[in-house]
Amino acid sequence: MDSNFPVVVGRYEMTREWTVTLPGRFSRRIEDGSLVLWRPGLTVWVVVWGNDHAETRQSRLEWLRGRKSPKAFDEEVLDEIGVTRYAYRLTEDRDEGVVHALYAYAVGENGHVQAAIYFDDVAELGVAKQIWRSFERVAIQ
Repeated sequence: MDSNFPVVVGRYEMTREWTVTLPGRFSRRIEDGSLVLWRPGLTVWVVVWGNDHAETRQSRLEWLRGRKSPKAFDEEVLDEIGVTRYAYRLTEDRDEGVVHALYAYAVGENGHVQAAIYFDDVAELGVAKQIWRSFERVAIQ
């Protein structure tokens, strides 16, 4: 962990509307308007968007699917009560080597979570999907 940043663990409230449940200890920072959660070997970049145009979950899902990289693979859609989850994988070549990525979304009626989860070892895919599946809408009173 990076002692220069706060550590978060378990259920973490990203915004008033969305939470994530982290499997272990993660450092936290805000960078370029994104929430960044990381631990050695795995980094999660998150942006939470509103639904200013009152679009349906289905129309936003179709829009997101239309914007995916042509190199995307292992596309997955999970339609649940109150949230539709969408994710796909990419393998990205970078200066520091190959990075595996899960681009993950959780779409609710009032907005959606957009996350890029990067992991050095493909064995971390299960953890990346666990984080994606843990994005939850908070019932606002």
